[in-house]
Amino acid sequence: MNFFEAQDKARRNTFWLVLLFTLAVVGLILLTNLFLLGLYRYLQTNEIVVSPEALSRHYSWEVFSAVAVGVILLILGGSLYKMLLLVGGGPSVAEMLGGRLLPNSTTDPLHRRLLNVVEEMAIAAGMPIPQVYVLSDASINAFAAGRSPADAVIGITDGALTRLNREELQGVIAHEFSHIANGDMRLNIRLIAILHGILLIGLIGYFLVRSLRYAGRSRGKGGAGILAIVALGIGLMIIGYAGTFFGQWIKAVVSRQREYLADSSAVQFTRDREGIAGALKKIGGSSAVGSYLGSPSAPEYSHAYFANGISSLWQSMFATHPPLEERISRIEPGWDGRFLPSEVVRTVEPEPVAAPASGFDNLAVTAAILSSAEQAISQVGTLNEENIEYVHQLIVAMPLVLREAAQDAYSARAVVHAGLIYLQKDRAAALEAMGGSVDPDMRALVERYLPELEKLDDRFKLPLLELCVHSLREMSPNQFVQFKTAAHNIIVSDKSVNLREWVIQRFVMQQLDLHFGFRQPARMKHGSLAAVSAEVEILLSLITYVEHKDETAAGAAFAAGTGETGLEGLRLLPPTAFKLERLDSALDELAKLKPLAKPRLLKACVTLIMHDGRATTRGIELVRTISTCLDCPMPPMQIG
Repeated sequence: MNFFEAQDKARRNTFWLVLLFTLAVVGLILLTNLFLLGLYRYLQTNEIVVSPEALSRHYSWEVFSAVAVGVILLILGGSLYKMLLLVGGGPSVAEMLGGRLLPNSTTDPLHRRLLNVVEEMAIAAGMPIPQVYVLSDASINAFAAGRSPADAVIGITDGALTRLNREELQGVIAHEFSHIANGDMRLNIRLIAILHGILLIGLIGYFLVRSLRYAGRSRGKGGAGILAIVALGIGLMIIGYAGTFFGQWIKAVVSRQREYLADSSAVQFTRDREGIAGALKKIGGSSAVGSYLGSPSAPEYSHAYFANGISSLWQSMFATHPPLEERISRIEPGWDGRFLPSEVVRTVEPEPVAAPASGFDNLAVTAAILSSAEQAISQVGTLNEENIEYVHQLIVAMPLVLREAAQDAYSARAVVHAGLIYLQKDRAAALEAMGGSVDPDMRALVERYLPELEKLDDRFKLPLLELCVHSLREMSPNQFVQFKTAAHNIIVSDKSVNLREWVIQRFVMQQLDLHFGFRQPARMKHGSLAAVSAEVEILLSLITYVEHKDETAAGAAFAAGTGETGLEGLRLLPPTAFKLERLDSALDELAKLKPLAKPRLLKACVTLIMHDGRATTRGIELVRTISTCLDCPMPPMQIG
């Protein structure tokens, strides 16, 4: 199953989640009505009656319907409330679990090692770099959370940081990246909200009993009314246990098989069975801490951890994770059944800081060679060992001044501004246009980084931008607005839109808009390219003008690219047709394509840049940037 099929399956899984939710709601309606009917009968006759015929004489369909509506509104209200609490996506989940954000500028060896692993894997997959949260827990566990790859976070426990070596840590992170690539995260967040609504009936019963216990004391003898309300509370608590049953059942149905898939994907990504298997063996060999989490909110997200995060009767009956032994045996068929001790690592190998003087051209590995449009599309959403190592060496070989700048939110802003100004015809005018939105120190940094970017190899530019975006998420909302205003002023300073600078701006701002809540993840609604033909025309015209300067070559390349779309009547738009707002709205609409409609569009883009047989690094990185904006992560590739 490729990336697009996995994304489509994740989208369709929402239907099954809704179906399971509906069955659970129906079950709770029946149980609540049955309980209220029995309680009403008891209050009328002082008899406990379970005969349906006898109960039916004291009940009506009108009452049944009223109770059903009440239960539905209660559950939907609880689910909506929880969904609103989690509107922040991945960060909301991480904070709910007690995670603390790991700053990108950290120098702690353990934290730096973790951030480097996450950065390398994200860039190697062509994905936005997730923010990282650390949970103060001695157990070994991790999770991925978010509504889309652009707002994803990865959470990991202190125990995993201190007890796993780099290869094992990489295996765990690869497992979580599989969940990101396969579209599992949005479903996980929806599952939290749905289950909260289902469990709300039991919570109401619990608080009812707890409050009336004190009320009974204050009123002396109390009375039949208080006794009835206490009975109601206890009954709702019992129904709440039924809700827990439904909730655990839904979690088990949704989650269990996905863990096997993520394990196998991690092995495929890293080509290292010992890494992820070693992490699982250390969980099994650490009976004192294992993988259980101490956070009070841990049960709400139990279906999405790397390993089982809670211990309960329901968890043993409806396991969200396969047993450790089964997972390890699937990864290592010849496993001898012995776990590994999970001792705290006392020393950590320092992460490399700078490349040797030999520089970029002598890297030991290279990115995948771009050979055809089909090959490029097959790479979307995938990871492999060579690309991870390539990105590792690429980041190490990056000029140190730019690499360090990208790790700090303030200087990362200057790098992005310099990257936009570098593409302007009149740099002095662009600097002046930026001046009103930034302080003098920022302008000095921009001027410092401009010459560094001038001589920077094209292959470094997109990874550098990805590192910057990772740090820019640490800005305050006000700083982001200031940063965005300055970037806009730079772009429009020459009264025209440089298409390359627009793509850079779009790549950065789309991710940050999502992070700061100025944009919501695209809702997929277009099943074919025909529904967005005008937007396809704009996008392919954009790529044509960036990659092909000769008019004849541009026309031929555009015809080849549009031929892959299956659409007729597309025309190459004149450069004067490109307006900033029109470009943004076109990409927004294309992002609403359903997963199985996106491959043809991306194939057209790759065909266009490869038409004359001289695809450039600039063209490849342009298509990769657009692919990321469409939530189709394309890993690094180079010219053959």
